Amino acid sequence: MPPPPIRPPAERLAARYLFPVLALAHLLGFLASRGRGGWAPWAPEWAGSAFGILGGLLARDFVTARRRDRLPDITSALAWGAAGALELHALSRAVAASRLVPAVLFPAIAYLVPSGPAAAYAVVSAAWLSWLPGHRWPFFPEAIATLALAGPGLWAGAAVRRGFAISRAGKDMVRKAIDDSRSLLLPWEGEGPGAETSVDRLDDLGLIRWREETLDGIRRVLEGLVPMTGADTVLFVSPPGTPGDPYMETISARSRDGAVEDGIRVPDSYVPVREATVFRRLFSASGEEAAIFGLAIAGRDVAPTAIVAVPVTGGEKMEGAILALRFADGGLAEPAVPALEMGAFFVAREIAAGRRSYRSALYIARQDAFQKLVRKIAQVSDEGPGPGAETVSPRREIYRETAVQTLSHLDADHVLIIESDEKGAKGRLALRAARNGKAEEAEQWVPFGDSYAGWVVRHGTSRMFSGVRSSSVRHPVLPPPWSDPDADAYLLVPVRGASGFGGLIACVSGEGRSFQARDAEAAGEIARVMKMGLSHALRVESLERDATRDGLTGLLNQKTFRTRFGNILGRLDGRYPCAVVMLDLDHFKRVNDSYGHPAGDEVLKRCASVIRKTIRKVDLAGRYGGEEFVIYLAHTDRDHAAQVAERLRLMIRQTRFTFGGKEVGVTASLGVACYPDQGRTVEEMLGRADEALYRSKEGGRDRVTL
Repeated sequence: MPPPPIRPPAERLAARYLFPVLALAHLLGFLASRGRGGWAPWAPEWAGSAFGILGGLLARDFVTARRRDRLPDITSALAWGAAGALELHALSRAVAASRLVPAVLFPAIAYLVPSGPAAAYAVVSAAWLSWLPGHRWPFFPEAIATLALAGPGLWAGAAVRRGFAISRAGKDMVRKAIDDSRSLLLPWEGEGPGAETSVDRLDDLGLIRWREETLDGIRRVLEGLVPMTGADTVLFVSPPGTPGDPYMETISARSRDGAVEDGIRVPDSYVPVREATVFRRLFSASGEEAAIFGLAIAGRDVAPTAIVAVPVTGGEKMEGAILALRFADGGLAEPAVPALEMGAFFVAREIAAGRRSYRSALYIARQDAFQKLVRKIAQVSDEGPGPGAETVSPRREIYRETAVQTLSHLDADHVLIIESDEKGAKGRLALRAARNGKAEEAEQWVPFGDSYAGWVVRHGTSRMFSGVRSSSVRHPVLPPPWSDPDADAYLLVPVRGASGFGGLIACVSGEGRSFQARDAEAAGEIARVMKMGLSHALRVESLERDATRDGLTGLLNQKTFRTRFGNILGRLDGRYPCAVVMLDLDHFKRVNDSYGHPAGDEVLKRCASVIRKTIRKVDLAGRYGGEEFVIYLAHTDRDHAAQVAERLRLMIRQTRFTFGGKEVGVTASLGVACYPDQGRTVEEMLGRADEALYRSKEGGRDRVTL
């Protein structure tokens, strides 16, 4: 059928306001009919005609709305109802004395006013009219006052429609929906400072869109199946949404009257649905055979007289089943089975389309997340180290961003990013983040043992656990150091690839939360984003290492050491002691001349390794040039600095090298300068340490001088 022609704007405006204008003219004519001695004799019939027209309008609207050809004309009905009520108020002394019409009518005219303002307006109107004197002219002044109230009432309705009909929360919701749509369609917009696209909003929107579009599509299919099959109720049943739930999930159910049936609980062991979902075959029963497959609907057990269950499959994937039930006599219609099979095809198509839409949203979210991670890495790389601090590791920033995204996507209480060794036998906590913002990391390696975390790492397969506290699993989910006694649900997702990281992402939640398949899919997407970010982070760290480290020994180069040492001294400001040690290998040139430069390089690398093992994490060590090294000892007084220097001298003296079948040893001379007694600047400290080193060499080498 062709669509109706579009009418011109003037014609649409006239059709919309014709009846309200006629109602106003009717009311004015009624007031003008009052003579000097009272009302015209036909005034009651005049007033009754307004209610007659109102009844006709309502009857027309109800009939046409039933056919869904038009919506009720609320404006016209209110206009004629107001006219009739006002005329009744003017005619009846009892109605006028009650003051009900002016107190209630005009809040109803302003029908978009919320209940609070409407009640307040009604109270104020009643109080004002009760105060007005109206004894000499019992009717006419009150009619004029009533008409006077129409102006404020209609103005209030217009003001509400303009300003208050959409609340601030509603405006925020509309604005958020617009922003989300623009982010989905135009992800490159808003990339200025402080205008980053929210990945969790994109994924939330994609998930909401997937569910709503899929449910709407299924409902449309079920609505068409009800009249075709003659069933009293048609519903779509999918596998339980929560692992271990004894009841299947009823996504949508339609009854013969078009209403959605609530409270239908289909057990996981329900034979008709199991035949359709497990064995993928049609199930049909009627009469006494169907009566044994009763269901609980709205709190009472109902036995069907006919039942048909049809599997819904999307390729190789089982999506669920369509269940048609009839409770009255007569059985299902003749084409019920073909109609249900056709409906199963359309339901599977709706699910596939919704899944494609969801995956598209996830793809956009993943691309946006990757850009966000890259921007985070670039920001960290550009900022460089803070005063006196080590350069922030891009990998740590990737871990933190991954934890933030996982917490927002999966609604977990804790997220653990665990790094494993090559064999998958032990792991190290790269980051543990909580919803309250707390984060921690650990350096020590912990054996996986017989935990499921090790199994996930070794096999590369995700695992989900629910109800761990009530039904403890056979093996621990996580190793004891990382376990949470309050955790009741776990999701373990492996992370494998050529990104330089191998391990897993563990999502932990308390009671009342169960992870599902879509959570594992979202976590897998996050893991893929993390791997892409880590690949770039490793490259950034490699470039940083080349720029700040000595290529042979791996220690800081002279420029980087002096810069960081200067930052530390500027921060100390003479308040805390520290020391600097200059170390020089004795007669190093003989090693190069006697055994070659490769032997000299081996000596330098071994000595650098001894230095790294001797100092603490808060200390700094660098290669100052040639065979000379420099060491910064944090929070160290004169005596402790001498002990560290002496320990270094002895360890280097005890280190043995084998070149050309001959065992060789080396010694070192060391000079120590203490802050702030020997200096307060980098130049002063290094100069005094170099003077002490020179005295060690003059004194016979292989010794420490302060």
